[in-house]
Amino acid sequence: MIVAIYSKKPTFILIFLLMSGCIMIDADLQLPDETVKPMLTGEDCVGIYFGIGTGTVRMTEAMKTHHNVQEERQTSSGPEKITVRGGLLIRRIHSVVLKDNAVFGFGKRCLVVTGEP
Repeated sequence: MIVAIYSKKPTFILIFLLMSGCIMIDADLQLPDETVKPMLTGEDCVGIYFGIGTGTVRMTEAMKTHHNVQEERQTSSGPEKITVRGGLLIRRIHSVVLKDNAVFGFGKRCLVVTGEP
């Protein structure tokens, strides 16, 4: 078996180098509250550059959800469809998860909150 690994040494080293530094971790920071429906999801993320994190994730920012809503407005030239960025605040928390994703020293760490308005 060891002979087989050493005979394919360049392939083994290449796979080892490509897979090193890959991170995908989800950590539950709070047990899910089953009385609250997971209707909305919000997140706050910080970047990871060359293995160094920049910034702070905040629970208050993660509790804000943003989504695009398409509205039809009346203008002087007639009805017009526009996209408006709307937001809701999560007031009742279902779960809180810390997610780490990184590849080759670049990635992000996100605090994800799900719950009800």
